[in-house]
Amino acid sequence: MKKVGILTFHDAHNYGAVLQAYALKKYLINLGLDATIINYHHYNIPDGFPKKRIIKEKTIHNVAKHIYSHKDHNLRWKKFSSFIKNLVDNEENVYTNEEELSKLNIDYWICGSDQIWNTEITRGFNKGFFLDFETKGKKISYAVSMGIPELEKKYEKEFENSIKKIDHLSVREESLKEYIKRFSDREVVKVLDPTLLLERKDYEDILLENKIKEKYLLIYALGPDERLTEIAKKKAKENNLKIIELNDFKKIGYFCDQISNAGPEEFITLIRNAECIVTNSFHGTIFSIIFGKEFYTITRLNRNSRMENILEIVDMRDRLLDKVEDMDNVKSQDYKKAYERLENEAKKSKEFLISSLEVKE
Repeated sequence: MKKVGILTFHDAHNYGAVLQAYALKKYLINLGLDATIINYHHYNIPDGFPKKRIIKEKTIHNVAKHIYSHKDHNLRWKKFSSFIKNLVDNEENVYTNEEELSKLNIDYWICGSDQIWNTEITRGFNKGFFLDFETKGKKISYAVSMGIPELEKKYEKEFENSIKKIDHLSVREESLKEYIKRFSDREVVKVLDPTLLLERKDYEDILLENKIKEKYLLIYALGPDERLTEIAKKKAKENNLKIIELNDFKKIGYFCDQISNAGPEEFITLIRNAECIVTNSFHGTIFSIIFGKEFYTITRLNRNSRMENILEIVDMRDRLLDKVEDMDNVKSQDYKKAYERLENEAKKSKEFLISSLEVKE
């Protein structure tokens, strides 16, 4: 059986990060491959998800916020750690540099998805995430992102040299595809986020029991935004729904019920069972689509390209709202048409992987 090693941000305590890693691994296993997420922790990348949070601002409000959310934070941390432990085949084997990676017996290497080529996150040019090390295995980038318009000049030569050594190149955004053209005339394929390689039924393995008995609307916000609250209140009132917000820090005296201790499985479950989702998250939007939900996505400053792209694919661009009043222009959702369009795009992404991995169908 062919061995595939995946290098990505697999251990971030972030729903999208761990679920894209889960999805890519599961899809490759479904293809009959021996897929492994490599437990790569480069020495130059700090642990951004400590069990104990540091209170940076010593204000009474900030201290109170941490104390109020302390138990929930610890429980959330344990749930993420458990999910990540199951995601990585051998947690004890930790690799910290390219020399250690080069010793692994891997037939195909995949770097991606997520912003693994973002030198600001990796604190410099990380050759491991560019697969720039000696190996007998073939090298593939899948749905990689850079997250920044362009690299600093000092990294451009390394970037040019590294992408030359990748056998099959694919990226997540059109902007990165165009950027690569400045350094290479190689073919670069734009593909879907790994979470969209799977179908709804593929996520049933990690769905939990629905413990919320009332019909509810779910708010999932990356940072506070009054527009989400206004839209949620309007939709909940119209449809007699309870409002639940999934957040990181539980707010004191808040207007609705809050869940601040959810792990990745609960994230999926909460979306699966909601009547409606209001979000400003890319993966909040993706899983709303996967589970065929009514949803409204709110714009974020300079971070809308991914959401625009996926919503255009499913012909729901009108559900990306700048202001509350834009709700009046939203048309009804046609999920039959949406899934047909999405299946066509997913087919291209799957064909890229199947061809690159030389899988016989």
